[in-house]
Amino acid sequence: MEYTGERMVPEGADINTFWEHIYRYRFALPYVQGKRVLDIACGEGYGSAALKQAGAASLTGVDISQEACEHASKRYGVTTKVGDAKKIPLPDKSVDAVVSFETIEHVSNPEKFLDECVRVLAPGGRLIISTPNRKAYLKDASPNPYHLKELTEDEFIVLLAARFRDVQIYTQRPTAAGWWSLRSLASESALWRVRGFRRLRWLIQKKCCLETIDRSVLERARENPVQTILTRMEWLANLANPFAIRSKSKLSGEIPIYIIAVATL
Repeated sequence: MEYTGERMVPEGADINTFWEHIYRYRFALPYVQGKRVLDIACGEGYGSAALKQAGAASLTGVDISQEACEHASKRYGVTTKVGDAKKIPLPDKSVDAVVSFETIEHVSNPEKFLDECVRVLAPGGRLIISTPNRKAYLKDASPNPYHLKELTEDEFIVLLAARFRDVQIYTQRPTAAGWWSLRSLASESALWRVRGFRRLRWLIQKKCCLETIDRSVLERARENPVQTILTRMEWLANLANPFAIRSKSKLSGEIPIYIIAVATL
C-alpha cells in the first residue's frame, strides 16, 4: 500500500510512526490470547496478523477502506470486513477484545464509536485503545489533516469512564518528565538541564534500546513487522525507550504525546 500518512505502512512510515505502532501492538498481545478479537481500523494488516499469531482464538479486521482490507487479506491472510467505525459490521456481544489504535481521532463522533465498541463486546470484554494527547501532539506544528477530533487526556478518560467499569491509563512518547523520574530518560526534552544529560541519555538508549535507534534494525523490522511485534523486549530495553508503553504515573510529571487505555466492561 502507498503510505499517505493516514495509515501506518511498514515500508514507508517514518521511524517514529513505525515504532509507535509496533510497540502498541506488542502491548496488546497479552490481552488477546484465547480471545475473539476485533482490530478496528486494521489498516495494512500487520498488527492484526500479529494478534492472531499471538494466540487470538479468532481475529477480524475492519477498515473503512476496501483497498486496505483486500491488502490485509492478501498479504497476511487476515479475515477482514469493510465497515465504518461508527457502525461496526459485527453482531452484538460477538468479541472479547477490541483493539483500536489511533482510530478515535479519525471519527467525527467519538461517542458513537465507543458505543459501537461497547455493543460488540461481550460482558467482561476489553477495549485496548490509543489516541494522541491534544495538549502535546504536534504542538506548534500544522494540524494532522486526517484527524477530525483530537482529545485531551481528561476528555478521553471521561468518555471511557462513562461506558466502562474500569479504565487503566498508559502513556507513550513522553515529551518531558520530572528530573526525579526515570521517565526523563525516555522524554524528548528533560525538565532539568544537567550538563551532559542528553549525552548520558543517548548512551543509555544506545546500550539498552538499540532497536529503535539503529537504522539497520529498522530496515529488518520493516521487512517483517509481524515478527517484530511478536519479539518481546527485556524490561531493561524499555528503560530509556520513548516508544515503550508505561502505566500512567502522576508522580513522574510526564507529558505524553499518546495515551493508551485498557477499558473493561
